[in-house]
Amino acid sequence: MIRHTRRMIIPLLLLSAANVYGQEQKSVLQLAEAAYARQEYAVAGALYNRIARQKGDRMKVEQLMKMARSFQEIGYYRQATDIYKEITSRPDRPAAAYFAYGEALRQLEQYDEAKAQYALFTTGNADSLQLKEMALKGCDSAVVWTAKGAPVQLKPLKELNTPGSEVVSGVVQKGLLLMSNGYRTMALSSGSQAKPPKDKRTEEPYYKAYVYQQYAGDNSNAYLEELVPGLLGKFDYNIGPVCLNNTEDTLYATINIQGKEVPYTGKGVVNGVRHLQLYQSVKKDGKWEPLVLLPGINLEGYSSSHAVLNSTGDVLYFVSDRPGGLGQTDIWYSEKQADGSWGAPVNCGSQVNTVASETFPTVNEEGILYFSSRGHAGMGGYDIYRIRGAKAAWEAPQNMKLPFNSGADDIGLILKRNGYEGYLASSRTGGLGRDDIYYFSDAHYFSRVDNGQNENSNPNPNVNPNIHPNPGQPSAPGNGSPSGSDGGRPVPVVKHHTPEEEDDKKKLEELKFLYDYNSTALLTESRRILDQVAAVLKRYPEWKVVITSFADNRGSDQYNTDLSALRCYAVIDYLANKGIDPKRLYYSNKGEKDPVNGCKDGVPCKEEDYKQNRRSELRIKW
Repeated sequence: MIRHTRRMIIPLLLLSAANVYGQEQKSVLQLAEAAYARQEYAVAGALYNRIARQKGDRMKVEQLMKMARSFQEIGYYRQATDIYKEITSRPDRPAAAYFAYGEALRQLEQYDEAKAQYALFTTGNADSLQLKEMALKGCDSAVVWTAKGAPVQLKPLKELNTPGSEVVSGVVQKGLLLMSNGYRTMALSSGSQAKPPKDKRTEEPYYKAYVYQQYAGDNSNAYLEELVPGLLGKFDYNIGPVCLNNTEDTLYATINIQGKEVPYTGKGVVNGVRHLQLYQSVKKDGKWEPLVLLPGINLEGYSSSHAVLNSTGDVLYFVSDRPGGLGQTDIWYSEKQADGSWGAPVNCGSQVNTVASETFPTVNEEGILYFSSRGHAGMGGYDIYRIRGAKAAWEAPQNMKLPFNSGADDIGLILKRNGYEGYLASSRTGGLGRDDIYYFSDAHYFSRVDNGQNENSNPNPNVNPNIHPNPGQPSAPGNGSPSGSDGGRPVPVVKHHTPEEEDDKKKLEELKFLYDYNSTALLTESRRILDQVAAVLKRYPEWKVVITSFADNRGSDQYNTDLSALRCYAVIDYLANKGIDPKRLYYSNKGEKDPVNGCKDGVPCKEEDYKQNRRSELRIKW
């Protein structure tokens, strides 16, 4: 079976002083073989390359295969394809070289060439044949998706990316949770390291966990800091990803096994593997308690990592290579018990997991799991998938396609709480580092990804098609649905309101929030007014609000429709951050419809007149 790995597990060679001295006497080949066995691919690749320069065509094919694999694992796909091309031209080529060559070509998005190599791969192994089938299907799909183009644009987050690797692992009230190996030399509040210790697998520093806050429209207030350094700073090796529960008083962290001694796992050059483990800490009286290994989840001799909670916090998803899985690394789940402990881990099943590797689960919507996989049909490397279901019962996974996926590794899709902005990490061509963070903003994100549903369709005739639930939230009463019935016919429910309620409703519905040209940023005055709106809505928790937004007539109809949706989301986002449940908030994006003055296409207007049409309004549903 052909295996794939993600650059996170840290194998360790246990050596005595005599062993270290003996290693100095080893040949370059012995050093290369030892580094490869420890999965130190950056070191192994350099050593094999040294041998290749010395031996040329006389280098053994198995050594060439290991050199190509080493380059492939550290993201040097083009160098890997050159080596695989040489291998497949030799009479002693192994059959696996064709598949590996196809994988490297697919990672370079050379899909026709990749298909030609996959077709030459023959084996009697059922798992490998399944991977071949998925790879060929992925190439065909990638060609179609590429021809259609990307519906939205990904932008590299330049203020966070470094020549190392950065990944967004979650969203908290304070900002974004990150894991990075590129910030260790920066002068942060927790200090800096001039020469941080390096992971020999990649020759890059180990990961640490961070939090990043950026106030909209004001980068001067952005800051980056190490996440809970008093708690996590006591640990060595890789730290992260980290996730928090909804109330942010329980923390789950992925951390390598600590200490110089690690469990013995085999003979030969690899004497131990520094696996990943899950730790937990609870905040009590404003202070984090010491991290402890998560009981019932970790399994000695195997990795457990990348924990994420479902929306209600009673199911924990995580990644593990433990026995009982379908591939190299699978996604598992555990249910919270009545006493607060976590139950026995259960595999998420074959709809999620494959004979290859799955990793980096994230939860952005209720009843939906995002994850990355190398075993489902995809564009190459790790692709991001979205799947509906829970625990071990899932529908078919949906490839996120362009722009979220590429031929390289794409992992960790995270949505902000407003439902239309998000992030992912990718090693795709053109980035600053090995894994870069990319940002997107999509006014119609859910209509695009939710099983291909037409955003203009109206499957429920009782629902007003012009009023939409807040992105990511299920439909609820108050969005135009009838609230009662009589023999199958909807009838209104009459409720009498106090004069104070009527007055507050009238005042809210008279408000208008204006915008600068081509902007979705709330003005200072709008923020001040929305603070008052939030206070009123907290007094009436049963009220629901429809935010209606407009654009002026400059620009295309579709552009203005999308722009007005983003303005709706800006109001929703602000109110949600002020403590208003997003399930109470609905939106209606009108584009350039219903101007308050005569500014229409072909009519010249003053800027102040245009500005009056760039607005958001509120309507109360009770």
